[in-house]
Amino acid sequence: MAAAGGHMQHLRDEATCSICLEYFKDPVIIPECGHNFCRSCLIQCWGESEAEASCPQCRETVQRRSLIPNRQLANLVELIENLRDEGGKEEERKGGVCEDHQEPLKLFCKVHEVPICLVCDRSKEHENHKVIPLKEAFQEYKEEICRRLEILRKEREEILAYLAALDKECKDLLKLTEMERLKAVEKLRELSQFREEQEKRLLNDVEEVEKEIAGRRDEELARLSRKLSSLERIIQEMEEKSQQPASELLQVRWWQEQPKAPGKGCPFHVCKECRG
Repeated sequence: MAAAGGHMQHLRDEATCSICLEYFKDPVIIPECGHNFCRSCLIQCWGESEAEASCPQCRETVQRRSLIPNRQLANLVELIENLRDEGGKEEERKGGVCEDHQEPLKLFCKVHEVPICLVCDRSKEHENHKVIPLKEAFQEYKEEICRRLEILRKEREEILAYLAALDKECKDLLKLTEMERLKAVEKLRELSQFREEQEKRLLNDVEEVEKEIAGRRDEELARLSRKLSSLERIIQEMEEKSQQPASELLQVRWWQEQPKAPGKGCPFHVCKECRG
């Protein structure tokens, strides 16, 4: 009897909300940690704020919208409450005695789900009802509760395993994303370095071309300046000769004394080659 009482107490503990300390009403499970609470208790505990919430039992950070209705636990609570009600009724029956017939309650009507006596079993009220011994009914209910409790625990383990796998997958994806980010940063750095090198090389080439153009320009200007100076001198000499009297101009073949350059002996420097 003591062992049975311990099992029942354990069942009651499993079916009790740790916030209101009553049997669960509309129970929900927090997938992040696997703890169960009444939906209304959680809402009241968290308030209306949209800020980050935490489990009232283990303080783990949770998502408000990730709550999952726990129907198996709700069914378990219903069974336990039925047993509690039946136990209360049994106590009211004066220590397990039928109030109507004053006979021991040895049977259980599965239709009405109440303990009955042998006389009740033969009455019209329970006619054609499925009736089993009370101890057998108790054992069936106990086994059903244990079976559903096992299902709940298994479901909780599956949720926790899924959450662990999901967390690992997220961490792997974040690690992969970080690696790809580092690769992209390195690639951009290499491209930036390549662009800087190409820009520097191009500027150097442009500078060399500018220097070459400036050098050719200076050489050409110097050559043309020399030629222009020579032409100015010759023009001045010819103008002076043209002012001399005819006798002097005809007596002196002054052009024979002129330097041969730059027109290969042309005295007047008007040929095409001199002009060039």
